[in-house]
Parts: sequence; structure tokens; C-alpha cells
Amino acid sequence: MPIIIIWALLTIFGLLAIYSVSIYESFTLTVSLIAKWAMKWDPSNYFYFFRQLRNVGMALIMAGLIYYVPIKFFQKERNMTIIAIILMALQLAVFIPGIGVTLNGARGWINVPLLPSIQPAEFFKLGYVLFLGSWLLRKRNTMNDKKFFTSFIVLNAILFFIFLLIPDLGTVMILGIVWLIMCRYMWAKFKHILLILFGGLLAGIVVWAVAGTVSDRFSYIQKRFTYFISSSSDPQAKQIWWQNQEALLAIWGWWFRWKWYGKWLQKFWYIPEAQSDFVFSAFSEEIGFVGNLVILWLYFYLGYYFLSNLSKIRDDYKKVVGVWILSLVLVQVFVNIGVNTEILPNTGLTLPFISYWGTALMVNLMEIVILYKIIKDK
Repeated sequence: MPIIIIWALLTIFGLLAIYSVSIYESFTLTVSLIAKWAMKWDPSNYFYFFRQLRNVGMALIMAGLIYYVPIKFFQKERNMTIIAIILMALQLAVFIPGIGVTLNGARGWINVPLLPSIQPAEFFKLGYVLFLGSWLLRKRNTMNDKKFFTSFIVLNAILFFIFLLIPDLGTVMILGIVWLIMCRYMWAKFKHILLILFGGLLAGIVVWAVAGTVSDRFSYIQKRFTYFISSSSDPQAKQIWWQNQEALLAIWGWWFRWKWYGKWLQKFWYIPEAQSDFVFSAFSEEIGFVGNLVILWLYFYLGYYFLSNLSKIRDDYKKVVGVWILSLVLVQVFVNIGVNTEILPNTGLTLPFISYWGTALMVNLMEIVILYKIIKDK
């Protein structure tokens, strides 16, 4: 049961983190809702914490449902085609006025009656792995054919372009890295991997160069990369990276000498989105170096445990899908912590199992359940 235990420990870490670091954000939000007559009770310091408890409950229900779905169901072409069409329709629904919800400049959520807002990109990432796992296994003998490889690149380029229109730079980055892992794991030639890397780098340069001129909506992408490469005198660019600078203060300022749980200061407005994108840095000031080592060890052990059992998995589909789902989780961990430590530009991605967010937590637990089923049925 190590996979389930790791999920439980990371989720507990997340609840403890959100209980503490979301105090200011919760109070500010509830005061705003009361002022707009959208909430009738008193301001609360624990708005996000109670919401996260609800999110954990909903995630457990979805995980229970996915547990009883046999993995062979996802291997059938007809089933995955239907799922792919549904997920693509949900993703395109974010562009429909009245359904799509805009948050921090990105139109990446949809309103569903009687349910919280849903982020289709999170479900799409899991569906992307399940669908391509089945498809590429059927086509593995033609994986290195020029015609097939070209069509494969064009298909993914279209998908990435849709996410750039949202704009959702984080999903593009995650899927791009997992795509490379997919290609290499499916025996793609090294020259094809280099071609993809070169094409991705060229596309990134083009997006960085023209994003701000196409629309103000995309200018944040340009400013994030510009300020990441070099310090900028542009006040808007500095505002984008202000939260990164405050995050570094929280991580390094108390790396070995932390203030203990609940007693840190950066959560009071200095780090925006402390409960989601920057929960790692926000919580670092309270748990310090030792606490961060425990969190990182749990992530690394998750990868080690699954990969160490990989040789015992006989079914090719389970093996391929398992590696790619594990890649989805660990790549997002690397990107989120890389953003928090200013190694990577700001992408708006959450930390799996720990950050506040309903859809992401739900999909993370679904991924853990699938990994558990793969190991259990090896």
C-alpha cells in the first residue's frame, strides 16, 4: 500500500499547509464576498481550508468510481475515442461566453450547475496519456516512419495551440515534457527527439516575440519570460515577478531556522496565491529544510516505488500508461518547485496533492488510484 500511504501523507501535508497559509487570503476573499452581498455570514480565516476538505471528499468519491473501472476499458479504441471527444468538448467550452470562467487573465474554467468550477485541462492531461498510450502501442511498429511522426507532431501542435489561446502556459509545458518522455519511451529515434526539442524551442521563441503584439491577453507570457531571462525596468513585469521574489525570501530566509507552524509572516499579502501556486514557498517558512526534505522524499519515493516494480508488470499498456501518469505527477512537482525557487518562469501550476484546487486534487487522486491498480494487478 505504499502508493496510497504516500498520497494520504501528502494530502495531510496539504491540509496543514492550507489551514495555516491561507488565513489572509481567506479573510480578504470573504470580506469581499460580504461586501458584494454574495455571502451572509462573518468573515472567515479558514475559507480555503474548509473548501479543501470538501475537495478531498469529492476527490475520494471520484477515486472510488475510477477504482471500479478496469484498466482494459481505457485500452479499447472506441472507449477512448468517446472519452477524447468529451474531454475536447469540455476544453473548447471554456471559450463559450457564459460558460467559460476567466481567472487571472486565463479562461481555463467552466461553470457547471450545482458544482464548483471545473478546470478541463486537468482531466485533459490524464485523458491525453490514456488515449495516446493505447494509440501509440497500436502504432509502435510505425513510430519512426516519417509520415506517422509528422502527423503525430501536427496533432500535438494543434492541441498545444488551443492551450496557448486560453492562455495556459503551464499545461503546454507539462504536456510538452511528458510528450518527450512518451516519444523516448516508445522507442522514437534520438534524431526525432532532437527535432521535437528544436521545434519546441523555436515555437517558444516565436511565442515570446509576438505574444505581446498579438493581444494584451497574451502579453503576460512575454513579460514572464522577459523578466525571467533578465531584470526588467517594466513595472508590470516586475509586478509579475514580485511574488517570485517574495517566495524566495520565504524559502531561503528561514531554510535552516524556521518559525514553526502557524507563525510565519509571508502569508500576509506578501505572497499572492499562497494557498495554490506558491504553497511550497509559503509553507517553507514554517516547516523549514527538514519539512521540505520530507515532502520531497515522499514524491521521490513514489517514483522509486513504482519504477522499481516496473519490471514485474507484464501488460505493455499498463506499463506505458503507468510511466506516463507518474511523469505527469513528477514533472508538475518539478515545475512547481522550480517556479517557487525561480529556476523556471511562472506558469501558474499547482503542487500535486498539496495545493488548493478542486479539479487538480481530484485528478491527482485518480492518477494515484490508476497507479495503485497497475501495481496491484501486476
